[in-house]
Amino acid sequence: MSETKKCMEYIYLKSDDISKYKNHIFIVPIGSIEQHCGLPLGLDSIIISKIASDLCKVMNDVIIMPTIYYGFSPEWYNAKGTITLDMETFSGIIKSILNSIAKFGGKKIVFLNGHGGNSYILESVLREWISNNSETIILLINYWKALNINIGHAGNVEKSIAKALNINIEESECNGKIDLYNGNTKIIVSGPKEESKTQEINEINLNHDDIILKIKEEIIKALNFVNEESGSFIL
Repeated sequence: MSETKKCMEYIYLKSDDISKYKNHIFIVPIGSIEQHCGLPLGLDSIIISKIASDLCKVMNDVIIMPTIYYGFSPEWYNAKGTITLDMETFSGIIKSILNSIAKFGGKKIVFLNGHGGNSYILESVLREWISNNSETIILLINYWKALNINIGHAGNVEKSIAKALNINIEESECNGKIDLYNGNTKIIVSGPKEESKTQEINEINLNHDDIILKIKEEIIKALNFVNEESGSFIL
């Protein structure tokens, strides 16, 4: 009898069953714990966990890994409540997860990222790791890029994403302001001590199904591209 295609959460699998699922897509959600200007400290992790959970309802042959709740957030280290991993620890966790999945034969791994501060380190770690594990397919999906939006931080856009995903959050009285520089130069400064947010005027017009299906399509499109271009050098 052929195995029924379905999506499962890794934490409910049994050790003896792992080898049966080595050809599945392993989705690793990763967020952060940091100030969100009166919104939950774990909002990035809450959002990305919900996206992963809801992807599980519309995709087959997928294993949802436990969310990595802590991320790389030194920009908010001075603000109350933020818990950040240092670069070495963050990188080590990612490499250890990759090594562990690869050890039992997992070949398709998707890092589903919910925090902008994780992006550059994640890409660097994944590029270094893949150089010695060329038979593995790794995708890095920053969910806001898959949705083609500027997510900001703790402002109206991020709140509207949470609402669209049916995440209940209380309205905040926090008025701290983040000014974003739109030039081509990165300005590196020590982060503020007070809670702050970006000041978008409007919310975005995306509903729950828009969000989940766009990210599903991004995963499928990227995997299909890799399969079609196997043997080619892809950047």
